[in-house]
Amino acid sequence: MNYRRSFIVKAAGISLGTLSFSLFNSSQARAPEKKYFFHHVFFWLREPDNPEARSTFEAALKELGTVKSIKFLHIGKPADTDREVIDNSYHYSFLVGFRDKAGHDVYQEHPVHDKFRNEYSHMWTKVLVYDSVNL
Repeated sequence: MNYRRSFIVKAAGISLGTLSFSLFNSSQARAPEKKYFFHHVFFWLREPDNPEARSTFEAALKELGTVKSIKFLHIGKPADTDREVIDNSYHYSFLVGFRDKAGHDVYQEHPVHDKFRNEYSHMWTKVLVYDSVNL
């Protein structure tokens, strides 16, 4: 009976170790294998305390995210963090990823993007854009 318990405990330990290793490796596997082009836009709203304006703007960001050349989309707002190096003065963050600069260029010229700029630019007081590619 002790042999059986010992075997079960060892097997469980091996399984747990294998699972931990697999989870660690799967998180590493999420790193892009190809170069991607990221376009990160920060918005400061004219009426940040207006729930209707925020709702309208959020819907507009979601629509903007429908452009087919976008391969990754994240729409966010500042996290509840407070350190000297953090700028959380913006109201919305719009992060999109493309396979390459050509995908980004399609997005920049897309009618959905033009509509967003034309119909919603009055809603922000400041916009800041960072484009980057992974190493």
